[in-house]
Amino acid sequence: RDQNSTKAEQVFAEVAKAIGEYPVDFRGAQTLTGNEEGSFGWITVNYLLETLVKFSFAGKWEHPQDTEVLGALDLGGASTQITFQPGVTIEDKNTSVFYRLYGTNYSLYTHSYLCYGQTQALKMLLAALHQGSPSAQQISHPCYPKGYRENITTADLYDSPCVRALSTPSPAQVLTVMGTGDPAACSAAIQKLFNFTCGANRTCGFNGVYQPPVRGQFFAFAGFYHTFRFLNLTGQQSLSNVNSTVQTFCKKNWSELLENFPQEKYLHIYCSVANYILTLLLDGYKFNEHTWSNIHFSRQAANSDIGWTLGFMLNYTNMIPTEALEHVKGHQPSLWAGAVSFIVLAMV
Repeated sequence: RDQNSTKAEQVFAEVAKAIGEYPVDFRGAQTLTGNEEGSFGWITVNYLLETLVKFSFAGKWEHPQDTEVLGALDLGGASTQITFQPGVTIEDKNTSVFYRLYGTNYSLYTHSYLCYGQTQALKMLLAALHQGSPSAQQISHPCYPKGYRENITTADLYDSPCVRALSTPSPAQVLTVMGTGDPAACSAAIQKLFNFTCGANRTCGFNGVYQPPVRGQFFAFAGFYHTFRFLNLTGQQSLSNVNSTVQTFCKKNWSELLENFPQEKYLHIYCSVANYILTLLLDGYKFNEHTWSNIHFSRQAANSDIGWTLGFMLNYTNMIPTEALEHVKGHQPSLWAGAVSFIVLAMV
């Protein structure tokens, strides 16, 4: 939609035409906003973990007592979202969303950072390294393993609205990217993708976006989970343990990694992504060594995959008014007794 709104509308028109031929009450198709994606993911997590509604021993659906809702951290390819119940008044209305779910009100903080998803962030990093390189054809990449080498074209590098070229590059120009395996330089390069300064008397995440202090337990899924699972860091390890594991991995050369993980497709980017996740969570979202243990890296909740789709459906079906219960008129006990007696006599 950002690149070509006309084509986006054509896609929606084709969707409406195709689905409209089926016997369903089609209400239309639209692009979710980033904040909707984040908050629907939050609904999914909390519904699956039964913090919104629970089936009681009495056989009724009830709001759980003394149960805190969890925050949601989502890392996609193009954007990343943070959503949680802050416990304070949200100062910026653009980051506030209100839901009434199963008879309870929820006022949430949510924000989506476009271009800070995993794929686009790594592309911004590579473009920044290219623009800061003394050579027009070679790029030294501190986050790639030492000994790793690949060729890309400028057309592939600058094909996204998230990446800006300083000048118009030749699309056919081939760039050689060489890994140097330097964890400190990798972390420093990733830090430059963010603006961590906040205005006076204002708390923020990054790039000047308002954010109250993180509060409560969080579920980190999608890209957060996949990278940390590869590094065996999804078991509630301490922050110091996580940092040392990432540092050790980033110092391994390419031949050593290939020998240990010959079938891994994304082997060369795990150091980049791990450092990016740490920077995003610690410097961006302002988690620290004390609140780090509140983050649970997981792909599933209650044996179900986490994403925005279930939350989207739950929210919309929750807004449909319930139908009034039908009154079923029963027979008098004497009639039942007479009927049973008649059946018994007839059988005899």
